[in-house]
Amino acid sequence: MLTSVFCMRLSTYGVVIGWLGAIFSFLATILLAVGLGFVDEIAQQIVESGKNPDMSVSEVRSVLIIFFSVYLALKVINLLASVMLVVGTVKERHLLLLPWLINNGVLLAFGIIANISLWAQIIESSMPFMSALPAILLSVFMLVLGWYLYYGIYSLFKQIQGSSEMQRPLIPPPTQQANTYPSYTKI
Repeated sequence: MLTSVFCMRLSTYGVVIGWLGAIFSFLATILLAVGLGFVDEIAQQIVESGKNPDMSVSEVRSVLIIFFSVYLALKVINLLASVMLVVGTVKERHLLLLPWLINNGVLLAFGIIANISLWAQIIESSMPFMSALPAILLSVFMLVLGWYLYYGIYSLFKQIQGSSEMQRPLIPPPTQQANTYPSYTKI
């Protein structure tokens, strides 16, 4: 397990990643809501600037609405998960980190699939290796960075989980039952 990420303690790192995720998700939510409001104008502009004469405004509008709506829902989920990451880190509640871990674990899985498909397209194309090398290196770097950041939050999760189990054992010690009657004098 990691003890620090980018020279930050795990708790500091968790708060920083949570705030950055919350801020960027909030901004993306605003932009996507505005995009949904202007979807007719955006679709018209895409059709006018597009080179495909088979596209109609209604088809592009439908695709944009679906894309913006799904992406908006994902950003709202990411916003809530990031806020829960901050709260869980500050209050040292490991279960509040789980939504962020699940959300970003799914995103990393999709990132792996996207990278594999990118590499397959590069290998399949007739592009020379040296011109494809920057794209391959960038995709590998981003994937490794994503796993490192994820592992940092997972280490924070395990650290908080371990410290909370030390403070509150799962099986409490047995209490002394000398009296069988309830004692109302002890407060």
